[in-house]
Amino acid sequence: MRFGTGVSTTKKHWNNEKQQPRFTDPNLNANSRRLNVIEQFVRQAYNDLQFDNKRTLVGADEIAVFKKSIAEFLSPSKSNVAATAGFESDFQQFIDTYTLTSASGLVTTKRPAENTLQIYRRTLGALQEFSKARHYPLEYESINQEFYQTFFAWASNDCGLVDASISNFIKVLKTFLKWSRKRGHHSTTEYESFYGDKRTVERIALSVDDLRIIRDLDLSDSKRLSRVRDHFLLQSYTGLRYGDLVKLEPHHFDDKAGVIRLTTTKTDTPCIIPITKPLSLLLERYPSRLFEFPSQVKQNLYIKELGVRAGFTQQTTVSHYRSGKRVEEVKTKSELITTHVARRTFVSTSIRFGVPESVISVVTGHSAKGTLQQHYIRLDEGAIKELVCNAWEKL
Repeated sequence: MRFGTGVSTTKKHWNNEKQQPRFTDPNLNANSRRLNVIEQFVRQAYNDLQFDNKRTLVGADEIAVFKKSIAEFLSPSKSNVAATAGFESDFQQFIDTYTLTSASGLVTTKRPAENTLQIYRRTLGALQEFSKARHYPLEYESINQEFYQTFFAWASNDCGLVDASISNFIKVLKTFLKWSRKRGHHSTTEYESFYGDKRTVERIALSVDDLRIIRDLDLSDSKRLSRVRDHFLLQSYTGLRYGDLVKLEPHHFDDKAGVIRLTTTKTDTPCIIPITKPLSLLLERYPSRLFEFPSQVKQNLYIKELGVRAGFTQQTTVSHYRSGKRVEEVKTKSELITTHVARRTFVSTSIRFGVPESVISVVTGHSAKGTLQQHYIRLDEGAIKELVCNAWEKL
């Protein structure tokens, strides 16, 4: 059986013996992915062949079904495309059913975190809004370079989004298109060349002096801001993402061992968080270890109000990228404080106090970097607690 794969390259870029592109192929990644996807589909189509109990050989009917499924996957006809649920319905199914893949490539039953699913929903909403505004059809065949350029211009010029935000949409779109291609909904590959700008808006972290100002701020006249301050400090002392912070329960606290044990939602990584002296003093106000956290949106608003109360009115120049150009803005520090600033403050403060990065990554749940961290450095709870607690005595 012979089929056109849609992959085109020159003889010098093709390894005929191994039947794969050479490393010199300028489109190596895209071509390799395309051929791998085709091979996986053909194998699955073969495994799906149905035989009765009396025959062990492939019959003419099975061969016809086999050939037809491959031909439609490689060059889907209009009737075949129409038979699918459609781009938007498929996208919604993707949001409702998508499961994560492990680092080794194993498909799991674990669903993305709710924050990630919210980004998926916003991406679909942005695509639908774009389609309506620019009269651009949302079809698999229309997701090409023209779509990429038109969508990027619309999101940047009409919606005022920075490049990093648009790139988040593109990243989700590419994930969806890979997911739907594996299910035979399309065979397009042009989206693989879509570029996502990884240059993000400049971020801040609070200094040790800033952290002390917030800690010592007199908020006796406002119980609400006092709670907001406690939540911000709790995050600054633990380095937890806000999504993990709100899930803290009494059983996560081992006061006898002096640590908090928690598995992160985003990366499913076990974390060991020492109860340092500043954290211990804070927890004295919550002996039940029960907290009432506002939503992240409200917390971000409240933190900015807390920043104004703390006197963080100094102007700071930050930059971002829009349509590939660097744009600078001047904002007060209070405007830039978010829940993630607290996590970044924990890391920055720990570094300043002399805690090694390998130890910080165990506390925050970040991936180990380098051969030493990945394969050799193994620290027990006692060592982690001693290093972190001794360092944070300086606060």
